[in-house]
Amino acid sequence: MIHCKKNTRFDGLNCVILLFFVLICSLRGNSLWAQSDMTMSQNATVPSLLNPGSAGKTGTYQAVGAFKKQWVGIKGAPQSSFLGINGEVSFLKSFHGVGAIVTHDVEGALTTMNIAADYSYHIELNKGLLGLGLRVGVLNAAFKVSELSTSVDGLEDDYHQSSDPLLQGSDESATVFDAGLGAFFQSSTSYLGLSLLHLTAPKMEMNSGATIKRRPLMNISAGRKLRESATLGFEARANLLTDFSSTEIDVALLANLKSKVTVGVGYRFQDAVFFQVGANLSSALYVGYDYDLCVTDFSARTSGSHEIVLAYTFSIDVERRNKRYKSVRIL
Repeated sequence: MIHCKKNTRFDGLNCVILLFFVLICSLRGNSLWAQSDMTMSQNATVPSLLNPGSAGKTGTYQAVGAFKKQWVGIKGAPQSSFLGINGEVSFLKSFHGVGAIVTHDVEGALTTMNIAADYSYHIELNKGLLGLGLRVGVLNAAFKVSELSTSVDGLEDDYHQSSDPLLQGSDESATVFDAGLGAFFQSSTSYLGLSLLHLTAPKMEMNSGATIKRRPLMNISAGRKLRESATLGFEARANLLTDFSSTEIDVALLANLKSKVTVGVGYRFQDAVFFQVGANLSSALYVGYDYDLCVTDFSARTSGSHEIVLAYTFSIDVERRNKRYKSVRIL
């Protein structure tokens, strides 16, 4: 999981602390409201979803796909898809991570898509590897008026009227520039990431005058191996996601069996208990599944949420280096 390579050694975590401080301070004075981003219980398996600093961190190339169906049984409930690819390249006597991501979120009549490119500069510290990342891309929002319903069980009421002027328009969309920053540190036994997305607080204005806004979003993720052996290992993980209006926190404990199968259980505060299982089907292919069981009053209306992740790891022999790789449990 840690690189073993010849790179300029940078001895000092002060730069990490400084970067984190700059990211947090950049939020001051921002009071915009937001739609939610795609989030996953298997966040450690897909770090590039929320942190550009993780690009190329394993030294290989990786293609990752993920799908989440939230709150099954509720009409118009969110569903999200993710595609990403990243890898490490070497130029100017240093190492860098490059990648690209596409996210697609559908919630009722609203669809949002984010297409972005990631770059990460790799710094070898005494005890691990630090990636300092930048994300630039576009954010698109589309509102499909044609998919709105004007009745309930075929009958109009005070809240569902076909004469509503807001339902007389046509489908519309808007696209704006988007950017983010991230830092990701990993060692042979742990990882720590911090990122800030939607730095520009993008505002998408439709032709009808409707506006969809995004608040800056901060993500902090951490994980540590508690025990590791050839037959059984344990790992603890934690993740925090906040737009400084609402906050999502989850913790998880996972067991790894012979570096082949991973099972785990976690809890998202005031939301759900989740259960995970993953398997290395080969040295290159990993598949993971997660089931979220809602524990709030909302549970009576849904049978839960489902996630699936596929990850394929491959190498391009541009330059061979001495590296050590662990399981793809932490991609």
